[in-house]
Amino acid sequence: METNLNKKIEILIVDDNEVNYELLQELINRNGIQLYWAKNGIEALELVSNHENLSLILMDINMPLMDGITATRKIRELNIKIPIIFQTAYTSAENLKECFNAGGNEFISKPLNLTVLNALLKKYLKNDYN
Repeated sequence: METNLNKKIEILIVDDNEVNYELLQELINRNGIQLYWAKNGIEALELVSNHENLSLILMDINMPLMDGITATRKIRELNIKIPIIFQTAYTSAENLKECFNAGGNEFISKPLNLTVLNALLKKYLKNDYN
C-alpha cells in the first residue's frame, strides 16, 4: 500500500507564457515534485489524459487554441477530479464566476503572491507539500 510519504507530487502548469511557467517552476520546485507544462488547453487535455497521477493543475485563462475555462470544462466532463487553481490577471467578479462554473477550485491573481500560492498548494496537496 502506497503511503503519502511515497506519493510523488505531479503538478501541471498550463500557461502559454514561458516566463510565467519558469516563475512557477522556481516558486514550487522542490524534491519529489514533478512539473509538467502545457502551453494551451489542448495540450493540457492531452497531458491530463496521459498522466493519471496528477495532483494539481495551475490553469491560466487566456491562452491560444483553447482557453483555460474551456479546458477546465472539458477536464470536468471527463469526470476528472484533480484540483484546478486558476492563475490569472483577470479577476473581475464575472471572470471568477466563470472559473468556478467551469469547475475550478480556486484562483490566484497575477502577479502571483508566494504566500497565497503556498497556502493553496498546502491546502490541495495536504501533507504532501511542505
